[in-house]
Amino acid sequence: MSSPTQAHAAPARTDAPAFTQEPVTNDLAGSAGPARFQADPRFDAAERDAVYRAIHTRRDVRGEFLPDPIPDEVLARVLDAAHHAPSVGFMQPWDFIVVRSRAVREQIHADFLAAHAEAEQMFDEGKRDTYRNLKLEGILESPVNICITCDRSRHGPVVIGRTHIGAMDVYSAVCAVQNLWLAARAENLGVGWVSILHPQALREALGIPREIVPIAYLCIGHVSAFHARPELEAAGWLPRMPLPELLHFDGWQGPADEAGEQLIEQVRKLPPHPR
Repeated sequence: MSSPTQAHAAPARTDAPAFTQEPVTNDLAGSAGPARFQADPRFDAAERDAVYRAIHTRRDVRGEFLPDPIPDEVLARVLDAAHHAPSVGFMQPWDFIVVRSRAVREQIHADFLAAHAEAEQMFDEGKRDTYRNLKLEGILESPVNICITCDRSRHGPVVIGRTHIGAMDVYSAVCAVQNLWLAARAENLGVGWVSILHPQALREALGIPREIVPIAYLCIGHVSAFHARPELEAAGWLPRMPLPELLHFDGWQGPADEAGEQLIEQVRKLPPHPR
């Protein structure tokens, strides 16, 4: 598999399959209605591998954006994928602000520069030079920015599944971010999450009401290439942690029993990821 992937040179499929619900008979009422279960739920090997490839080759894109516009039909599929993320109580707390205006993006970029300068001073002196030289956003280079928000009051104060863990609606909105990111990768688009922003400045730039929570500000567009490894890993900022060191069994820091050791051995046997 080639590395890096030349994304813009390989347009995504335009005949993406859609799930359909076939009419079936309701055994109790004897009437036709939508199918309760998927007619073809299993993934074949190629479909499975494509999902894993999207996961393992997804990158946080900063400096490789191209100015080419994203066709509306492609952006529509990506947003629809985000909208089909899982959500607590099926509350779907997200909204999507599509930002194309150069003036709006320049306003947000100006706040990024201010926040970036502040953040630099938070690191030890030994890391400041590395941080300063990292490209950490593509606000102006990407043709589209998307802000995903969370409406925590949607469908009222009591939501199934949020009764005891109040942040589940926020976690749900983050699932929409991940869905969007993976769908974009499958469409050969890059995405970059810009988190070095003052939330209030973002609210003011986009007119976000006080009761709505900005979750993610994303840059999205065609790219010249995807990095083989995450940029921060390649730059020596931090290494990827070995998965076996993060596995616990039956409790925090719980040691592996025989079954756990077998699982760890299978993790160690996994083939290298595509790049």
